[in-house]
Amino acid sequence: MKSYSVEAVVLRLRALGEADRIVTLFSRERGKLSGVARGARKVANKFGARLDFFSRVAVMLHAGKSLDAITSVQTVASIWEALVDPDAFAAASYVAEVIDTLCEPDFAVEELYDALCAFQYALARGADRDALLAAMDLHLLDALGVGPELDACARCGAVLGRRPLKGGRARLSPQAGGLVCDACAAALRSGGITEEGATVLHVSAPDFARLRELRRMPLDEVGKESHPGRLHRITQAFVEQQMGRRSRALAVGAAGSRVKRAAGRRR
Repeated sequence: MKSYSVEAVVLRLRALGEADRIVTLFSRERGKLSGVARGARKVANKFGARLDFFSRVAVMLHAGKSLDAITSVQTVASIWEALVDPDAFAAASYVAEVIDTLCEPDFAVEELYDALCAFQYALARGADRDALLAAMDLHLLDALGVGPELDACARCGAVLGRRPLKGGRARLSPQAGGLVCDACAAALRSGGITEEGATVLHVSAPDFARLRELRRMPLDEVGKESHPGRLHRITQAFVEQQMGRRSRALAVGAAGSRVKRAAGRRR
């Protein structure tokens, strides 16, 4: 039986039978892959806590007919202490969900793996989550070749250069694939261009400039300065356009945050 090793981040854990787990990993060497960890659900097992969600691990696997078997795990980096915070856990869950949804098995995307590791580091050190998630969305979409167009009209190709703003706002359409000029934005709103469920997002000049900056910025350089929570809503729309659905992780995270705030008000 062929054995191989990978460095990977744990994206998802699922129960299998009474004692086992199916572990979904995103690795540098092979992209997304799944393996079965035999006995991982037992109180005493050889994996311990090393297969925690969102841990970065060095994994040895044996190739199997349907599922490869995980035989050994060593921790490379763990941010579990940071994930105790519900908002941080929701952010990690969102990124894991997006990668799991958009990435095909056994297709390596080293640029995305590097971005994921940098995201882990920035999340653990307390980077502003709105800016960090927006930056991760942009890096992820670019790594997969579907990043939004932010310099020319995504519909007609008109090069807008320094003129993407009208009335102090840029117009972005997830369905069109990015920035849209005045004429295409008007056509999208009126139905003159056929795009099912087309929306046009009006983005302020400072937010648009910040999006361009975050796209170029290494993720581990995203700072702790607070933003009003607008940037990720913009990039999330482009991610969910590629996913073909809304993020389940963020819906759960938002519900948890509402419960947390309500509990705080009752004290």
